[in-house]
Amino acid sequence: MNAAAVLPAALAALLLSLPMTTADAQHIYWGDSVPKAWNGTWPAELQTVAEKSHFNRTMSVLQLHEYIDALKWKSDRMHVINMFVSPMRKAAPAMVLSNPMVTSPQQARASGKNVIFLMGNIHPPEPEAAEALLLVARELLLGKHRDLLDNQIVMIAPIFNVDGTDTFTNQDGSLGSVTPTILGVRENSQGLDLNRDAVKLNTVEANGLYHVLNEWDPVLFFDGHLMDRVSHGYANTYGTVTVPASNPGPRDYVHDKLFPEVRDQVRKQFGLEMFTHALLDKQWPPTVWSHDLAAWTVEAKFVVNDYGLRNRMAIITETPGQPSFEKRVYAQYAYLMALLEYTNAHAKEMRDVVKKADEETVARVKEQAESGTLKNFLDGEYKSRGKIQVLAYRENVAAYLPGTSVLGTKPGTISGKPETVTVEDLTMPVGTREATVPRGYLFPATMPELAAKLRAHNITVTTLDKPAKYDGEAFTISGVRVVRRSGYGMKTLDGTFAMQNAREFPAGTFVVDMAQPMANAAFYYLEPQARDGFVGWGVLDEWIHGPGEYPIFKYRREVR
Repeated sequence: MNAAAVLPAALAALLLSLPMTTADAQHIYWGDSVPKAWNGTWPAELQTVAEKSHFNRTMSVLQLHEYIDALKWKSDRMHVINMFVSPMRKAAPAMVLSNPMVTSPQQARASGKNVIFLMGNIHPPEPEAAEALLLVARELLLGKHRDLLDNQIVMIAPIFNVDGTDTFTNQDGSLGSVTPTILGVRENSQGLDLNRDAVKLNTVEANGLYHVLNEWDPVLFFDGHLMDRVSHGYANTYGTVTVPASNPGPRDYVHDKLFPEVRDQVRKQFGLEMFTHALLDKQWPPTVWSHDLAAWTVEAKFVVNDYGLRNRMAIITETPGQPSFEKRVYAQYAYLMALLEYTNAHAKEMRDVVKKADEETVARVKEQAESGTLKNFLDGEYKSRGKIQVLAYRENVAAYLPGTSVLGTKPGTISGKPETVTVEDLTMPVGTREATVPRGYLFPATMPELAAKLRAHNITVTTLDKPAKYDGEAFTISGVRVVRRSGYGMKTLDGTFAMQNAREFPAGTFVVDMAQPMANAAFYYLEPQARDGFVGWGVLDEWIHGPGEYPIFKYRREVR
């Protein structure tokens, strides 16, 4: 890949950046407003906890299981799997919705249909997507949109962080809204943030999720979130993969084609304005619209970003914090329904995009790796896509509700229709450092834990059945540093590569042949100087203690 490969088509980017004048021609629901009876009329047994409480509460894990059971009694199009059992002994269910029912990955592949995976509650204090996903499941199984299972299989995991969801705490509205006031906690029962575990896979939850993803191979992965108090005027925001090492085909397709069309459908069908997952700088008028300000970095630590290293599509959504809980659930529901309409209508097109990415990844390794001319990115940054117009409010002020100890929003701020401002769009991921992609990697038989970690990521690892010699590159570590980045201390190696010819490796040596679709992920995880690969996250700490040779050899060719 080269730097130009990460740039989206100029025309598509221009169209995406243009202000949408059609918003003035129809009713848009600003602030807390939602359409009357937007979620329909359902019998009590099919109403969610949020609906029954007038959107003042959110579900527990037990209530999720009860709701799934209620759906099972009403439809023959749902199979349920348990992704894992948590450290606190709670099962994490995922619904498999299909017509006709499928009960295994093998049946899903035989059907020829795309799998779309939708997930909520990786952070339980952000339950809007989780609640919306229950409404989506009900709609696909029993509502007016059962046709959305014609061309796709939809997997829905409403609660990923089951332990955090059931660790209830009282909320004071610090995210910007006072409802609901009882929520779970962000971390799992070990105090770990599951949306920082995508590379290292240290948790039961992440390993369980990745086992499901490996088996079912979704074309698209969705993860729903909530932001803090914000000053933009959008009911929901969306982002996609921004790791420069990922194949640009799937991520550019999402950004340039899927996003604009889904955005238009949300406006037309649901009366909501949505745009990029980013934030404005804190001045008036603002000058930049930035991924970095929204903590959406180019790192692979997030599940959505990491999933892009598989040559697949991925989307994160983030609702603003200050609207009512009902409005936030409505915003997630609107985006999900418009997204599923798109994925159902464009199923073959999406399948072709990821298939092409797989084929290109393997072909480039076979054609260029032996010569040492194949490169990929170790790191990146966001650069400008140009000037755009976005919706913004001048003020968003926190204030205690009169006569209470509950933090809400000062009346008169962030209300009504927002203003339109012109800003610099700092959301284009561009690679900044690169390294040579080898024909493969070799590491000693004494590192079976590393082989297991790679296999957990769906990377094929084999072993030498007899001694063999290889030409390639060895990395000599001259120093080890810890760099604080995005709240984490990341191990960083200084050193240099040097060519070695006809180096012999014994039988039992582990081999990662890069002629596989997971090559971009293998490269990013194993390279000694990747921004947040295995070195950075401490996966290799057992074998790296200071200056010396890096334990993983990059080979270009076998010497026969």
